[in-house]
Amino acid sequence: MGYKERVVELVKEYEPELKKMGLYIHSNPELGMEEFKACAVQTEILRNHGFEVEEGFCGIRTAYKASYKGAKAGPKLAFLAEYDALPGLGHGCGHNLIATLGVGSGLVLKEFVDELGGEVCVIGTPAEETAGSKVPMSRMGAFDDMDAVLMAHPAFANLDTLNTIAIAARRVEFFGKPAHAASAPHAGINALDAMINLFNLINAMRQQCKDDVRIHGIITDGGDAPNIIPAYTAANFYIRANKMSDVEKLIERFTNCAAGAAQGTGCTFKVTASEEDFMDTRANMTLCNLAVSKVEEFSPYPFMRMNGAIIPGSSDLGDVSYRCPAVQLCFKIGDADDPMEQHTEHVVECAASDKAFENTFNFMKGFAMTGIEILSNPQVVAEMKKEFEG
Repeated sequence: MGYKERVVELVKEYEPELKKMGLYIHSNPELGMEEFKACAVQTEILRNHGFEVEEGFCGIRTAYKASYKGAKAGPKLAFLAEYDALPGLGHGCGHNLIATLGVGSGLVLKEFVDELGGEVCVIGTPAEETAGSKVPMSRMGAFDDMDAVLMAHPAFANLDTLNTIAIAARRVEFFGKPAHAASAPHAGINALDAMINLFNLINAMRQQCKDDVRIHGIITDGGDAPNIIPAYTAANFYIRANKMSDVEKLIERFTNCAAGAAQGTGCTFKVTASEEDFMDTRANMTLCNLAVSKVEEFSPYPFMRMNGAIIPGSSDLGDVSYRCPAVQLCFKIGDADDPMEQHTEHVVECAASDKAFENTFNFMKGFAMTGIEILSNPQVVAEMKKEFEG
């Protein structure tokens, strides 16, 4: 029996257990950093099938790393699992299917590791929707020794890769002095004026920015009452661009705008990071093309070829892609006009459907075959590394 036939047989064997797991996660939605049930059901299955499991990976309570080393040395690759839900909506991004795909791909590839050599890992990465656990994991070196990292995200079409943009989240606070707005306005220092100035300065700055730059924010605290000079204001901003190198320059300009707004009104100010910064994703096209070619043997849906095109969204996989060859494909789970529709009731419904699980298992077969190629073909590993280092 060849590798392909064995993979198909193994996926069929694991399907009932994996579908049960995916539906359990779907029926028990948990927010980021609170995915205790989802984490437990995954680690139990992986441990029961011979993986060495490290819970609380990188000091994150609902993260894990499951590893299986072969009898001989060889490449090391990881499949990533996501499993956080959305507040008030549940699995409107289909992360229960990402967990199913990641765990299942690891289970299937494990059966070939002793024969081919190397190591296969499944890494559980919580809170993609919020804190972005892949960012601190990357910073701590969790992916530095990987020859390849693979994952795929539910969508309404098969896509070959997602090259997302960089983002920085910043909170700006201005501190002034309260006073009666009618009888003693001269005694106050107006923090709301500073905030309005900041928005105006940012709007002016946009004229001298590249076309891919996006800066958008909301005022979360604008004062207490019209007859009181606002002594405190606060706002949250997102700063985006195609590349993190451009975002870093924008942060400096953004901070200078805040400083000017404060100086012009006599306020003091503070700019702090309110969320993790996400780097842009630089998909490894060698790995991407290999994975697509393998998935195409199993999935009946044609791939939309993005060919490394930039998609105006952000993902914590970007930080992983700067540490090792990495890729995030998309797999079709239903029908919609927009192939990238997310965070809707429609996705919640589709993420528990037979059709969605069927294509998840198709991708699982393709990912396992991708892993077999990586473990058995040193030339592929060399080409991925050359592109990554280039």
